[in-house]
Amino acid sequence: MPICLVLVLGLSAAPAAAQQPIRDAAAKAAAEQPAGNQPASKSRARTLTGAAIAIAGGGAIVLGGTALRTERSTSGNTPPGAYAACVALKANPVYRNNDCDGLKGPNKALMIGGLAAAVTGVTLMIAGSSMNSVEFGPAAIVLRHRVKF
Repeated sequence: MPICLVLVLGLSAAPAAAQQPIRDAAAKAAAEQPAGNQPASKSRARTLTGAAIAIAGGGAIVLGGTALRTERSTSGNTPPGAYAACVALKANPVYRNNDCDGLKGPNKALMIGGLAAAVTGVTLMIAGSSMNSVEFGPAAIVLRHRVKF
């Protein structure tokens, strides 16, 4: 027990002792900082990069749900293995013209990756502009954009 007490006291006293160098460094950095928070070119670069990433993520979501479907998942109420059964039936001359592509399901990995990219892009766009702010409440997330006249 005494060792725990010594550790607690030692760890709680360490931040108080380290406060002065941190304050000095913060004051020095504030004195060297120019008047603006960040240059407009960096802000614009973040916004444009975020827009590009968000658009690419949205494109990946659309492609994963339409053109790049996979036979490893099913669409809608299709039972598992329906695509493989349809392809196997094509060996029979009666079912040779079956179109089995409608039984393929969405490419979930591509869609989840696209969603992550889109969220990252939108986050960069919000962080890149000093005119935007996000507030998290108990029942809502509020995105605000200020307009100067």
